[in-house]
Amino acid sequence: MSEGYHTTVPLIAVVGATATGKTALAVALAQQLGTEIISADSRYVYRGLDIGTAKPTEVERQGIPHALIDVADPTEQFTVAQYQAQATQSIKAIRARGKSPIVVGGTGFYLRAVLQAPSQVPSVAPQPVIREALGRELEAQGLEALYQRLQQLDPLRASQLYPQDAFRIVRALEIIEATGQPVPQAVEEPPPYPVVWLGLRWRNRDRHRALLSQRIAQQVADGWIEEAEALMARYGADAHALQTTLGYPEWMDYRSSNATNPQPVMDAIALKTSQYAGRQRTWFNKNPAIHWLDIDDVSLADQCAWARQHLEGYVTK
Repeated sequence: MSEGYHTTVPLIAVVGATATGKTALAVALAQQLGTEIISADSRYVYRGLDIGTAKPTEVERQGIPHALIDVADPTEQFTVAQYQAQATQSIKAIRARGKSPIVVGGTGFYLRAVLQAPSQVPSVAPQPVIREALGRELEAQGLEALYQRLQQLDPLRASQLYPQDAFRIVRALEIIEATGQPVPQAVEEPPPYPVVWLGLRWRNRDRHRALLSQRIAQQVADGWIEEAEALMARYGADAHALQTTLGYPEWMDYRSSNATNPQPVMDAIALKTSQYAGRQRTWFNKNPAIHWLDIDDVSLADQCAWARQHLEGYVTK
């Protein structure tokens, strides 16, 4: 392989649903292996969306370099193509130094773009007339109705999108209406380097749901509502990231309504987050290469030992 790469050095992927401890394991492994982390979270790319996305703090990163965090303003639409280009560049740089990059996150289409290397994404020309009609439907019926339609017409594409991602939902429906077919998927080929997939999951789903509710309560205590309000004031309520990131539209509506009891909103966010975690599990369960660990009552030290077992023969320290 050219450019000084070491083919025996794998790329390590730490994946799983939200709130499964991926960052903690990735940071611990990076410390042990002397390497760096590349984020695969489509919300972490946006500056300022910190509390509500559970973006790892500087303390939580423990001095480990993290690529693909805070690379776009909330008004931007950071595309999968942009992620693929920047993440691939980071992988090459880290591997050229003889290290094992750790890609960590739960955004399936980011992980697929980098680790399964789409070689050709079929394109469908924009359809302005159809898009305009869908825009009117969006305004009249709401995004949930359009997302439900997409679930019926193309369940696979729907599972790849956030239910709040109006742009991609409308684009998917536009393609379906124009072609009469589901949205074409990327043609994939194996990446030019070995990948060791490590997956974390909760065996007890009730504990996972309880943890999600506890995390949301802590995020509110840490200032999530105020963060959403400040971002809305700075970038406008229609900023792309604010409209497509779970929880932020709800808190902007909460502030606008002058409501005083945040609990109903917290409960609604917890339900949507739990549903999102379910979609993540469905996505990752389709990947037979993932080595899974049920993290119930498993310490971080034991998680690291388990991960190192799967890395034997590739990396040494």
